[in-house]
Amino acid sequence: MRELTRAMEEYLEIIYALENVHGEASVTAIAESKGVRAPSVTHVLKRLSDSELILYEPYKAVHLTEKGRKIAARLDRTHKILRWFFTLIGVTPDVADADACEFEHIATSETIEKLTQFVEWVKSTEDPKWLERFREFQKGTDN
Repeated sequence: MRELTRAMEEYLEIIYALENVHGEASVTAIAESKGVRAPSVTHVLKRLSDSELILYEPYKAVHLTEKGRKIAARLDRTHKILRWFFTLIGVTPDVADADACEFEHIATSETIEKLTQFVEWVKSTEDPKWLERFREFQKGTDN
């Protein structure tokens, strides 16, 4: 399989979300979600199909393959973890979402794994006094 580009990953995420809501993804729905025209979508869909990540035939619904679904689910999980972490440290939700989208495509798997472990630990902690101390520290450093 050829290396996935950021655009290919973004399309997998869009297809994943559409399938989870509607059971399938159409070229039109993908184009609307991405904010592009249908011909741009079909170009990327052909590449994803050649990589065996989606099932695509012109004028038919698009579906993720098992391999594509695994990649898309990993990207979705990573996005949610990053967004949660960024909001935890005080980033506004809109910015956290946008930054998570950027970061998920450039961070190494090692960084994502360690951050995931940290987030899971934070979520499991009964009384995170460290978070209270961090919030106090932030108040003293905000301009």
